[in-house]
Amino acid sequence: MIFIVIMNFRMLIFSGIMTALAGALLGLVVAHIAERESRRPVAIVVGSGLGFAIGVGYEAMQQNREREETD
Repeated sequence: MIFIVIMNFRMLIFSGIMTALAGALLGLVVAHIAERESRRPVAIVVGSGLGFAIGVGYEAMQQNREREETD
């Protein structure tokens, strides 16, 4: 059985980018607290990557919940 899921991809990407920015800032704060300059780029990339994944996942769940409520 194949399910066709129609999602608002613009909203998914926007949500991912916004949470990626928040994740990058959090990574920057963690790198500053740890006082290791060599790990700063890694902390920013990991923070933004996790932020993007969490943001897209959360928005997809929100859209799925709205779709289920209307059905």
